Amino acid sequence: MRWGARQGAEGSRFPIAGKAGYEWRLPTHPPVAPDHPTQAADSSQELDCLSCGACCRNARNGSILIPAEDLLRWHRIGRGDIARQIQPGHFGSVAFATRPDGGCIHLGTPEERYGCAIYADRGTTCRDFERGSAQCLEFRRDFAV
Repeated sequence: MRWGARQGAEGSRFPIAGKAGYEWRLPTHPPVAPDHPTQAADSSQELDCLSCGACCRNARNGSILIPAEDLLRWHRIGRGDIARQIQPGHFGSVAFATRPDGGCIHLGTPEERYGCAIYADRGTTCRDFERGSAQCLEFRRDFAV
């Protein structure tokens, strides 16, 4: 098959699922037991980020991206130290540097194991991450929290 060739549906460059031996599927995870903590996350049960930190422990391979606006903001407010602790990220972006265990370099404070050392000045990606979201629950499952 030649990329760019019209295959499958009109105007599509990818084959239709099931045609020509191709079948596109999203990755799936094993089912989670109904009594697992990630299944019980609803409005009646509060998830405690400071006892979890799974989203920040899953930072390896440049996955916590930093928008250019954050780099500029950190320099503007005198926090160039944050802007210098980066690594190459996905999609040609930059990301927070990671520790050897894969956790974000800013994960952990003297008071809180899973506290954020730059919480007041954290990046947009971290500010926008929603507690209890599908991605949050996936990270919690991956770390058996």
